[in-house]
Amino acid sequence: MSFATAINLLTILLCSAVLVQCWRMTRALDRFRRADFPGTVTALQAATVEAEGVLRRIRHVLATEAEPKLHAIADASQAADELGVMIGIANASADRLLDVARQTRVQPGDLAA
Repeated sequence: MSFATAINLLTILLCSAVLVQCWRMTRALDRFRRADFPGTVTALQAATVEAEGVLRRIRHVLATEAEPKLHAIADASQAADELGVMIGIANASADRLLDVARQTRVQPGDLAA
């Protein structure tokens, strides 16, 4: 088989692939033309209206119920921070008291002196 014959066979294969793709594209365009666009638009519009209603309800819930809870959470977080500081101070005081108690502990040999 010569080089020209091989190129011709390759060209035939590529042209056949293009014809198959054109046939598939034509079928897809025909289905697209026959599609029910008014029904699709109506369904999309109904879904949009429903989504807007849901968003409105979410905003209402967040405004009426979530905001007071968020304030309570912020207050609790602030109280927890203050308690953490108080616990740190108490731990430091306890450590100092233990150090003083260890230093002032009377040894048995110290009583005889």
